[in-house]
Formats: sequence, structure tokens, C-alpha cells
Amino acid sequence: MKRPTRFFQPLIFAFLLFVVFNLSAQKTADSLLNVVKHTEGEAKFNTLKALSKFYRPTDPEKSLKFAEELKIQAIAMHSRSLEAEAMIQMIFPMITMQQNRKCIILLQECIRIYDSLGDLAGKARATNNLGAAWSQHGSMDNALASYLEVLEYYKTKGDSNNIAKVYMNLGLVYDRLKKYELGYDAAIKARDIFVSTKDNQMVASTSVNIGLSLTSLQRYAESMDYFTKALNFYETDSNLFGIAVTTTNIAKMYKSAGDFRNARIWYTKSLPYIRMISNKWAEASLYYDLAEMDRAKGKWQQALTNLSTANQINIEAGDQQLSMQLFEAYYKVYDTLGQAGQALTYFKKYVTLHDTLTSIEKSKRIEELSIRLELLQKNEENLLLKQDVMDSKLRLQMLIGLIFVIFLTGFLIIRLQMFKRRALELKNKQAELDKQLKDVEMQKLLVDLQLTDQALASQTRQKLILEEMNRIELEKMQVEVQMKEQDLVFQTLLRLDLTQVNKSVQEKLLPFQYKFTSKAIQNDFVMAINEIVRDSGKDPLADFEFMFNQLHKSFNDNLMARCSTLSRVELHVCSLLRINLSTKDIARLLNISIGSVDMSRHRIRQKLALDPTQSLTGFLITL
Repeated sequence: MKRPTRFFQPLIFAFLLFVVFNLSAQKTADSLLNVVKHTEGEAKFNTLKALSKFYRPTDPEKSLKFAEELKIQAIAMHSRSLEAEAMIQMIFPMITMQQNRKCIILLQECIRIYDSLGDLAGKARATNNLGAAWSQHGSMDNALASYLEVLEYYKTKGDSNNIAKVYMNLGLVYDRLKKYELGYDAAIKARDIFVSTKDNQMVASTSVNIGLSLTSLQRYAESMDYFTKALNFYETDSNLFGIAVTTTNIAKMYKSAGDFRNARIWYTKSLPYIRMISNKWAEASLYYDLAEMDRAKGKWQQALTNLSTANQINIEAGDQQLSMQLFEAYYKVYDTLGQAGQALTYFKKYVTLHDTLTSIEKSKRIEELSIRLELLQKNEENLLLKQDVMDSKLRLQMLIGLIFVIFLTGFLIIRLQMFKRRALELKNKQAELDKQLKDVEMQKLLVDLQLTDQALASQTRQKLILEEMNRIELEKMQVEVQMKEQDLVFQTLLRLDLTQVNKSVQEKLLPFQYKFTSKAIQNDFVMAINEIVRDSGKDPLADFEFMFNQLHKSFNDNLMARCSTLSRVELHVCSLLRINLSTKDIARLLNISIGSVDMSRHRIRQKLALDPTQSLTGFLITL
């Protein structure tokens, strides 16, 4: 009897704290209400949220009222995420007030909002609360589905703390579904995680759950080990509630094993703690269990005494399920004692209450079906809304694709004009050289007329003129080669750009094939795209390589004679450097990065053993 006494001090201290809290609570509430009146926007939202949390433990109705105002404020702020957060705040007082139907529908709406916002963390939080709501409603299959869904999310995030909590909830659901092995496995997984995170409070709590699962599996020795570990922690931590729960479950374990002697000992130990935490239902259940053991031993009068005590306590607790069990036990005891009148009285009470509870259960089932129907209707509405959104996105994608094609077309036109301008400049330069050549030829004719008088002098001048003609002719050939090179580069880049545009057009337009309902229109659409992009598979460098070899027939041979280890890509880089192409254009033509081009140039210099001061491009031009 000494053990309960040492806990009176913390109880007195808790009472004093309660008094102090009540004196300051009203001031806190008044100050928060004053803030609500004089603020707007996010400040008002946060204050309403604080008020809802403030009244949640003591006044669920007020808590729900402020949570509803919180939702109105979120809608006024045009924030879907805050609206979902407000609905989450509404759920907590609803659960306390047993408003399961509203709670489930509200949570489903929260999940849809978070899903539309792409907020997976919010969706997981709402789904976890939905599992708790289904569990309280008694729909264990729905609760199980919700917990399994949220478990997968937390596993992908590696959130060990939430994974453990979900495993705890799964263990309880499996136990209520009488799937005790699965319940045991889930509880073990939860406990292992809490052990790794050194959360001793949760380790003790999960140990109790494991003990319950093992009791249901009739593995009593293992069950006692886990109950003992939990009890040791609760006693060290002076946790009255934990001690009461654990000692009661140990007693129930012994009762289940048929060891009524030890069961009675542990019920006697747990009773003071149950009274300390003022749990009338647990106290009434304890006396009912004692009465059941007395009845099994044939101690009829002692059984009636315990049943009477349990019934008186349960009147205050108000648990109808326990009342039905008590009436049934009364009926069986009086029937065994041959007191038919008393037996009939309690039998009638039992039948009446049983029918009432059955009707309540049927009503819950009907309510569950109506919730599902309502959710299906909302899902259909959301599907229609999503279809409208998808149609809008499709139109936007088509517009973006069209703009992209127009942009690329404009870009190509600009590049075409630029190449035409460069070609015109080269043509003008060639015309100027032709004019100079004609002038030289005219001078040659004049010199020929004077050859008879100035034979020796004219020979010298003729030699100079021939050298000048050769120089001009050579320069003309170089200009022609440059023009052909420019034309070659232009044609190659143009083909490359056209190939990229064709591929882009195909990628942008081909997904719209299945947007047409008619198969014939789909085929025509695909044929049109194929017609547009028929040349997209050709390699732009194939024609370049052929034309380059025509212009510079001995270039590759001379280059390979100098270094035979050059790769095909390096030969291409050398060819493009030979026509004095920029690094950026080389990268575009070869479909590699600028850094890769620089690396290739470095390797080519090494293979050709060029002096660091010698220009690679200048060297290649001399070949």
C-alpha cells in the first residue's frame, strides 16, 4: 500500500497547476480574441488557429467554432493550402464530439486539396487522420487502407518517427480485425524504430501493444516479458496512467491463461492506479473481470457483489457495451442460482440493450455506405473538374508548341538572311577581282603592242604582269573556295537546324494524335507529321563530308600521313577548323558541348606534336 501513497504529492502539485492555469486561461483567451478583432490576413488566421487549439482540450464546441472561422478566413485569403489546414483544425474537436461522418468527409476533401496542390506531406497527414477517423467509426478495413497508404509515403521519405507511429496504429487495427500475427509484427517494427531513436516513452507504449498481441496469440511468457519492461519504465517515470494500463493488461493476460490467482493479484495492484487517474470505465471493467473469474470458480455471491460494484461505477461511465455484458452476467448467475425472476429481469435488460446496440451498429453501417456514396459523387465532380483543367492545359500546350515553332522558323529566316548577306559580300569581292583581272589583261594587250620597241624591257614587265595575273587568279580561286566553304557551312547548318525543328515539331505535335476521336483523322495527322519530318533522320554531316573532300581532296590524306591515330570525330573537328569555323558552330554541327570541342582540339595538338605557340587552325590551313 506504500506505492500508491508516494504518488499523492505529484497529484497535489498537478491540482495546484490546474488552479493556476484556470486563473490565467481566461486572460489568455481574452487577449487572443482582442487580437482577432484588430488584425487581418495571416495574423488573424494564426490567432484563430491558436484559439481553436486553446479550447480543444476543454471546450470542443468552441474549438470547432474557431476552426470554422479559420476556414472562412482562409477562403477570404484565396489560399487553398490554408483552407486545408483550417479543415485539419476542425477535425480534432469533431473526433472528440464523435462527429465521425463529417470528419471523414472533411478529411477526404483535405486530401483532394493537398493532391491538387502537389503537397504530398499534407496529403499524408490528412490520410493518417482519416485512418484514425475510420477506426473510431468502427470501419477497420477503411482504416487499414488509409494507414497502409500513408505508410508507403513515409517509407519513401525515410521518416522513421512517423513510420513507427503508423506501425503502432496498424498493430491496433490488425488486433481489432483479429489478425493478431500481423498486429504483433507491426508493433515489433514500431518498437524497433523507437529503440533506435531512443524514444523510451514510445518504446514502453509499443511494448504494451506487443504484450496484448502476444496475449491474443496465447504466448503468455513472451507477453509477460514485454509487459514487465513497460511497467519498469512507467514506475521509474512515475507515469500513473502507464502503470494502470500495464498492470490491468497483465491481469487480463493471467485471466486469459486461466491463472485466476495471479490475475486477482494484479487486478488488486492496478485498482489504486485506475482510481488515481479517475478512469471509471476501466474500474468498472476490472470489477466485471473479477466477477467473471468468481463465476468461473462457482463463487456466486462474490460474483454478484463484484457485478453490483461494476454496474454502479459503469452508470457514471455510461458505457452501453459494458452494461450489456453486465446484464448478461447477472442473468447467467441468477439462472444458475435458480432465481428465475431476477434472471428474467436481467435477461430482458440484456436483450433490449443488445437490440439497441445492434441497431446502432446497423446505423453505423448505413452511415458508412452513405459516406462512400457521397464521396463517390464528389469524386465524379472532381473528375469532371480535372477534365476541364486538362483541356485547358492541352490548349495551352498547343499554343506554346505553336509559338515555339514560329520562334524557330523566325530564327532560321534570320540565319538564312545572314548567310545570304555573307554570300553577297563574297560575290561582290569576286566581281571586283574579275574587274581587276580585265584591267590587267588590257594592260597586257598594250604591252604586246609595244614589244617591238621595248623587247627586253617588255619581257621583264610581261613577267611581272604574268606574276600579277597568277596572284590574282590564285586569290580568285581562294575566294571561290571560300564561297564554296561558306555555302557548305550554310547548307550544313541549315540542314542541322531543319532537322532539329523537324524533330521538335514531331515531339510537340505527335502527342496530339490521340486527341482526335476519328481513326482516319489520326492517320491523316500522322501522315502529315511524317511528311513534315521525312528528312529528320538524315545525318547533316554526311553531305558535308562529301563536299569537303571535293574541295580539299588531299587534306585528309595529308593529315593522316602526319598522324594516323586521329579518330573520326577528331578528323571532323580538323575539317571544320580548316574552313575557319567557330568552336560554337563546331559544337552545334557535331552535337557535342563546347567543352568537348576544346578537349578534342587539345588532343589533336598533342597528336600532331604542335609547338604551344603555333596556331592549330593556321597549321591545318597549310595542309
